[in-house]
Amino acid sequence: MRFLKYLFFSLFLGLFTIQDSLIAQSVVEQARIDVAKLTSPEFRGRGYADKGHKLAAKYIQERFEAIGLKAAGKDKEYLQKFSLKANYFTETPLLKIEDKALRPGIDFLPYAQSGSGKGDAVVPVLRVGHGLYIHNMNLNDYANVSIDEAVLIIEDGAPEKVTSNAAISKNLYSKNFKIETAMVGGAKAIIFLVDKLSAHTPNHGYSIPVFDVLRESFPSNARTVSYSVKGRFKKVKTQNVYGLLPSKTDTKETILITAHYDHHGAMGDVYFPGANDNASGVAMLFSLAKYFTQNPIPYNLLFVAFSGEEAGLVGSTHFAKKPPIKLSEAAFLLNFDMVASGENGIMAVGGKDFPDHFATLQAVNDSLQLGPLGQRANRPNSDQYPIIKAGVEGFFLFTKDGKQPYHHINDTPETLEWDDYEKVYDLSRHFLERL
Repeated sequence: MRFLKYLFFSLFLGLFTIQDSLIAQSVVEQARIDVAKLTSPEFRGRGYADKGHKLAAKYIQERFEAIGLKAAGKDKEYLQKFSLKANYFTETPLLKIEDKALRPGIDFLPYAQSGSGKGDAVVPVLRVGHGLYIHNMNLNDYANVSIDEAVLIIEDGAPEKVTSNAAISKNLYSKNFKIETAMVGGAKAIIFLVDKLSAHTPNHGYSIPVFDVLRESFPSNARTVSYSVKGRFKKVKTQNVYGLLPSKTDTKETILITAHYDHHGAMGDVYFPGANDNASGVAMLFSLAKYFTQNPIPYNLLFVAFSGEEAGLVGSTHFAKKPPIKLSEAAFLLNFDMVASGENGIMAVGGKDFPDHFATLQAVNDSLQLGPLGQRANRPNSDQYPIIKAGVEGFFLFTKDGKQPYHHINDTPETLEWDDYEKVYDLSRHFLERL
């Protein structure tokens, strides 16, 4: 009899494993389609230069409706509109060193806060070391040098003797402080020599052109440059997208399942696909929404795709101030950001803030044998932050240390690791079923 019980239990576990495997296979097939669409040239990096954010929002709403999610809030809408300020680029940037044209996105990028400008003729350059001016430490890379109307070549960062000195504020060797110092001196443009390229969507811009160039792409004996960059700093109207899966029970308690869909957009012929960051998170919303329409739990589920994350958590901050539900009725939050590429397991930001829930998450992770699961305190690194600060318990889940370049034109679908996506999906749905 004991043998028969063991055999039955083993068969049950085997069927459960096969069922999970088939579910995951179907989920990944659809997620691949969604990520390919969101990262396609049509969506222009889901940024603000070519209304890519609006095309992405339309696609997300259509997917929510197709899955069966309802409009939310007292006005029964899918879109929550708001405005933000952003600096972005409307043309392909050009940078030529001597007679060598550098490749945008590969060799160089305009610094995120760069202004517009042209150096059509061959412009001489002036090297000023790390571009430091720290008066009380007697550090001045501009001593006895006139930088008026010059194009400056500046080493990013600072020497070890500066960075290791606790008496020197990091602000005094930050890139922005260096730019402001150079502008006071009348610099015409700035080229920073950097170790890696990374795009951003800032909420302000400078009045002169500023470029990041890989050190290895900038000839050590370069004397002249020519350049062109066209930026725009303006107020942009954008939107969050949400869809509601009402509970089949009589409850007001709602679980928030969120991810940002915006990325760094395009600059002319160059665009940032943002596959892992964060088309993968949006695909996770669709995956979980489809699953829970077929396998309901005794909570309302509100799925939210945020805009404005890359500009400083603007969309989620707006949501926290003007939510379509009472946040006091929010039972939990799961936020997904970069969930399809990781070498070192899954991280739960907020895990240290809510240990009881993390214990449940850990138990699920262990039972499914998904590998390392870490925990951190809540911090402003994704859209969970303003909502948790508003009093909602929750986690931000991401896969650690992915291979694909971060905020780079090579964050493409081909770089993703779908077994990591499956792990986050399995962990999340089983965790939500245990709440």
